[in-house]
Amino acid sequence: MLKQGRGFTLIEAMVVLALLAILASIATPGFTQMIHAQQLRSASIDLALAFTTARHEAITRQRPVLIDNGDGEWASGWRIFVDQNANGALDEGELVLRTGDASTAGVRISGNTPVSRYVRYTPSGLAKMQNGAFQAGTITLCHADGEQPIRKLVLSATGRLRTVKEAAGSC
Repeated sequence: MLKQGRGFTLIEAMVVLALLAILASIATPGFTQMIHAQQLRSASIDLALAFTTARHEAITRQRPVLIDNGDGEWASGWRIFVDQNANGALDEGELVLRTGDASTAGVRISGNTPVSRYVRYTPSGLAKMQNGAFQAGTITLCHADGEQPIRKLVLSATGRLRTVKEAAGSC
């Protein structure tokens, strides 16, 4: 009595592989969009958390605290530091509380003029510029593909930050 072999024929295996290839090609664009959306969301949350941390530290320490991007590009990263002498610059001996990096591929971050380089929180939690004027502005985050909703971090003069989600587009 001969035992029958168990397994797949070559044709059956090729049909299964063809079906898997078709399913993968259908899922790939959706997966790419999901990754881009997550990159944008992550960058938005990281930056919003940095602003919240800076405001909290200014109130707690009763000293001006700056969140500064250094070169005018929020996408290149930022640092939060206690501005002991209130000159708006990181000097030797001043405490750097945290640094951040928004180097997420494809995410563009730009601030309008009042918040293009720094945000300064006073000990009362207000956002004020170096000259004493109130500081309010918008930081816009978008993905280079232009297919993701634009996120905006809106800073009010009271120092509060809110997130606004707008229709898909490019910065």
